[in-house]
Amino acid sequence: MLRTLLAVLLGSLPAWGLQAPPRVVSLEPALDSEVDAREQTRLVVEFDRPMSTAGYSLCGGGASFPKLAGQPRWESATRLVVDVQLAPEIEYVIGLNCGSSRNLRSAEGIALEPLQWTFAAQPGVLRAEAEQRQRNAAALALLVDALGTHYSYRDLRVKDWVTLRREHEPAILAARTDRAFAQEIARFLEPAADPHLWLVRGERTIPTFRRNVDPLFRRAHIDAAFRIEQAGPRAIRGLSADGIGYLLVDTWANGLDLAPIHAALERLHDAKALVIDVRTNSGGNEELAREVAAWFVEGEVTYARHRVRTGPGAEGFAPAVERRLRGNAAPRRIDVPLAVLTGPLAMSSNESFVLMLRQARDCTLVGQPTAGSSGNPQPFELGNGVVARIPSWQFLGPDGRLLEGSGVAPDVLVPCTPEDLKRGDPILAKALELLRAKLASR
Repeated sequence: MLRTLLAVLLGSLPAWGLQAPPRVVSLEPALDSEVDAREQTRLVVEFDRPMSTAGYSLCGGGASFPKLAGQPRWESATRLVVDVQLAPEIEYVIGLNCGSSRNLRSAEGIALEPLQWTFAAQPGVLRAEAEQRQRNAAALALLVDALGTHYSYRDLRVKDWVTLRREHEPAILAARTDRAFAQEIARFLEPAADPHLWLVRGERTIPTFRRNVDPLFRRAHIDAAFRIEQAGPRAIRGLSADGIGYLLVDTWANGLDLAPIHAALERLHDAKALVIDVRTNSGGNEELAREVAAWFVEGEVTYARHRVRTGPGAEGFAPAVERRLRGNAAPRRIDVPLAVLTGPLAMSSNESFVLMLRQARDCTLVGQPTAGSSGNPQPFELGNGVVARIPSWQFLGPDGRLLEGSGVAPDVLVPCTPEDLKRGDPILAKALELLRAKLASR
């Protein structure tokens, strides 16, 4: 089943006010990079806007937390600097904000969403340069072969892999450690712009592409429109004054407890209409999404297709396979008008969820197109402790159209920017307008 690298919205349900939180625009050393402990004597965080310089939250402890060589200091309102003493062969982890410690805030008081900053110090003793170079070359050859034979989106965004390899090969071969090799490979694969293409080394996941997307969602607008209650730690439900229900599930990650979500749906069964908000959900396990979608679908339906790559070239695919869902039987089925709120953060198994809901009797997708990203990545060992996770299938709509890179288009496109969300939620407003018009016409 579909799984995704959840690089966004890790942690608790989003609770943004009317403004988006501040963002980190650069880190020194870079995220997941490798440094020489003797040369890296300070850490630097750059933010996208002026921050409150009254405090900071650098979370962590033990051997994986850098030894400080002085108090962290704000060199400017956007630049935090920390002098450190690093030790060889340690993988460092620093939390920029965490749990209840969220003192990294914008000048307006909006907290940075918690970010885990990881980097490593090189071993004190390295392999001989020629040996490491040969090791890098062998691993690169295995990767290139796997991409050519198994990568389902190999030719979607990168049109000239030969030139791309030629540009990156010197740095890849020159990497002094396996970890540095993995980082150079991540840079090599970045133009594929594929969140489902990543590397694993030991317990570390190394993305090749990071999405920085505003979900076009602000919790304050939801609270203003509905009487909201939690439905477990990762979902909320609500009801408007005129009887329209609301449901948001912010992940389909493994371990999600569906019991409180099913209980919430039982309580929403008598709502006149329902808003289902998928804007903050970037995917996970599709089986979990199916269990929730089944509440709204009658009988057995085809909601999507996929085709698996079986060999190189444009013809190297198995026939497309239908993805089907059986809905709940009455009276457990909810059969009211649905408005599904969509946006650019919605991807992977959550896009499958959107397509499932589209099979309901009366469903309208409202908002912005989804991300268009799904791949069922499979592991390929590179012989040096690095594993490449490479997408193996192409995700297709029920009509056979490729969704990668284009996503699921809403039935009603609503212009919306982060600036718009300071004044209101145009996507939610349009959905409520449509649902109320349907109810009035009955």
